[in-house]
Amino acid sequence: MRILKLAAVGVLALGASAYAGLTTVKTGLSAQTSLLNDDAYHAGMGVNGFVASERGSDRGAGGLGLRANFDSYQAQPGFTNKDIQEGGVAVTAMGGPNSRYIQPRLGGHVGYARQEGNNYLDVGPDVQAALMMTPRVGLNALVTPTWFINGDKTDYLGTKMGLGVTWAVPGA
Repeated sequence: MRILKLAAVGVLALGASAYAGLTTVKTGLSAQTSLLNDDAYHAGMGVNGFVASERGSDRGAGGLGLRANFDSYQAQPGFTNKDIQEGGVAVTAMGGPNSRYIQPRLGGHVGYARQEGNNYLDVGPDVQAALMMTPRVGLNALVTPTWFINGDKTDYLGTKMGLGVTWAVPGA
């Protein structure tokens, strides 16, 4: 588990090294569906939002950001589990090629998640793509495989998939 934590810090350090100067601030809001590695729950429905700053160059763009999310999972019939809610916040480091219309990003996240009284370290890779309709507004798609880690060895996996809007903040 320590190796995973060190790898996550390394991904964030890579994003920080690309963040030498603030050139663009982007934000977005997405509807998302989430899957837990637990047959007792239906896919969750929720929302996520992010704010990130990127520095662009001839080779691409990279930067750091914050992402927050909330999901609600309904228990499957026949199981004794109750419905649960999950909320969390994560620091993200992303980078990728920078073009005028299509802006794919690959990176990772480290954060905190809470589910019905349980606290988790939330780590994993992030894949994001924006299709810019204008220089400031576009569509955003995000896939985030997640490993939820806690101290009592009840770790589990999940995946979040979101689709929404993104925009570059004017004047930032």
